[in-house]
Amino acid sequence: MANKQQKHSLKYQMWSTIRVLLLGALFYLGVTLIFFGSGFGNSYVVQQNAQKANTTLTQKKADRNKKRTTNYDASKTKSVSAAEVLRAKQARAYAIGRIAIPSVNIHNPLFAGYGDQNQNLEYGVVTCLPDRVMGGANNYVLAGHYMGSYGPAVLDNLHLSRPGDLIYITDLHHIYTYKIKTISFAIKPTQVEVENNVQDKSMITLITCSDFNTSKYGYGQHRTVVQGDLIANNKATKHNLLATELTAKPKQSKKRRHASLSIKKDQKKIRKSEQVRPAARPKFYQNMTFIKTVIIVFNVIFVLAIGWRLVRIWILQ
Repeated sequence: MANKQQKHSLKYQMWSTIRVLLLGALFYLGVTLIFFGSGFGNSYVVQQNAQKANTTLTQKKADRNKKRTTNYDASKTKSVSAAEVLRAKQARAYAIGRIAIPSVNIHNPLFAGYGDQNQNLEYGVVTCLPDRVMGGANNYVLAGHYMGSYGPAVLDNLHLSRPGDLIYITDLHHIYTYKIKTISFAIKPTQVEVENNVQDKSMITLITCSDFNTSKYGYGQHRTVVQGDLIANNKATKHNLLATELTAKPKQSKKRRHASLSIKKDQKKIRKSEQVRPAARPKFYQNMTFIKTVIIVFNVIFVLAIGWRLVRIWILQ
């Protein structure tokens, strides 16, 4: 009789263990799919992509990456989705520089074109035209996804910028500073004239979707277009990269708060009065460290919960 009860108990424990592990796996898979299928999850993956591209970028790599094959056919690009983000993650992207708009907490690697597999938009900001030169006497046109307020990833905060804010871009040889002049939110995708050059003018144009207000601008129906003029060209020294938040980890450096852009005597000086407002700080849920901590804590709690349930089945019962 005791032997029969023991076998019954063992059978119960085995089935209970299988049930706990199966339900746990389904729960974990469901949470993972919900996270990575959401705007928050997509934004997190894109930020991870951008961080990796930023961290490994050097001056030599940037020069070498300019020579890589890419494409400039915007019609082949697709809107942001979990499938597109994960597909792009399988393809490498090669940065040619960095861009920062400190006043709205935008920091991204910069890529030439959309990439040989149209992966670059899932890594950062891209150049839209092959014949435009960074800091040159042309309209340097850049584009990036709008992914919601989760990140900020790519150009999510562009609509928060104001005339007078400064845009910094670098090829790691020089830092080019542009001052924002105009901001438009209701530009249609067909209004490509915003990409045109203006004779003898060095300017920049940033383009992203106006999906921050879908009730007014629709979903993917209008573009936010920011344009500014070149006001300075400085050497990309370590100090200057720090001051302009163009380093690999701009938001994690305490020194940058006390740094100021070094200006040579023969270069145009950026007056303090031109720096309209201080750098924006990310909200707690936009901080990569916070997101990583939440993911780690969730995994620890999940493992402990499964472990405790198994202990109750095999030991405490």
